[in-house]
Amino acid sequence: MMPPRTRFDEPRWLQCILKLSRTVTIEQRRRLVCIPDLTSAQSEREKLQRQHGPAMSNPKIAKIGKGKDATWTLSYTLRESRTEELF
Repeated sequence: MMPPRTRFDEPRWLQCILKLSRTVTIEQRRRLVCIPDLTSAQSEREKLQRQHGPAMSNPKIAKIGKGKDATWTLSYTLRESRTEELF
């Protein structure tokens, strides 16, 4: 009497081949300096959000200095993801 056949008894060419891949995520922190006033910094933030979409995250506006000599800084993070196939 023969033992029952299992899927390991099938030839390899009938089996599925899985592709190996990896996802690479690159985050870049960027900063724009010397923006003269708060409204310009806010409009620049809105422009960058429209330009980069969901890839842009964590935008922050900060004031550097005091009085009329103060400048505004806009900092944000850009995230780029890509999938690479191995082998």
